[in-house]
Amino acid sequence: MSLQSLIFNTAPFALIPPAIMAVVLLRNSNITFRILSIHILISSVTEFSATLLWSLKINNIFLLHIYTLEEFALLSWFYATIITGSSWKIFFRGCLITFTILTLLNSLFLQPITVNNTYARGLESLLCMIYAIICFHKLINNTPAISKPYHNSLLLINSGVLIYFTSSCLLFTLSNYLRKPEFTDARMMLWTCHAFFSTVYYLLLFFGLWTIWKSKSYTSYSPVQ
Repeated sequence: MSLQSLIFNTAPFALIPPAIMAVVLLRNSNITFRILSIHILISSVTEFSATLLWSLKINNIFLLHIYTLEEFALLSWFYATIITGSSWKIFFRGCLITFTILTLLNSLFLQPITVNNTYARGLESLLCMIYAIICFHKLINNTPAISKPYHNSLLLINSGVLIYFTSSCLLFTLSNYLRKPEFTDARMMLWTCHAFFSTVYYLLLFFGLWTIWKSKSYTSYSPVQ
């Protein structure tokens, strides 16, 4: 088995560890980790549904259009519970409303639900990168005010978000320019890298959730300003 095949075949299973932790934390955790747990479980259901439709030779791209909206909405909510304040509340709401409108317009007029929504995914990746960078800045400057396990957990999760969406931004931006048949190998290389970073992302989510679960501090709530 080639390295490329190994990455593609193992990537979907990377969702299992964080999904297990999401189930464990869903009921009793604070709002921040509950939102993330819900997102992980929705990701698991979407991945399973996409695989099932693919095995039945049914176009599953429409799921990505729906998932993109869900993912950005819950990640915006997730970060809004970490970074608080009236100005940040307006910022996150503004990003969510603007993104939702642009994504719906993209699905209606530019990239219908039968094709990959690379424009929306690229924009989502860029915004989530910005979220993650802001969060790193806030976490570093508010380290003394946050418990160490809580801080470490958020750092792991935020690292996963930044790594994954940086690679996604590159993938979906370049894929718009690599549609010709002669770029098939380049596209496959990009998708292989994306699958690898997706695996890294879900493993970092798992370790982040496991860290907060092990410390028994998942019910505490420590927003930063």
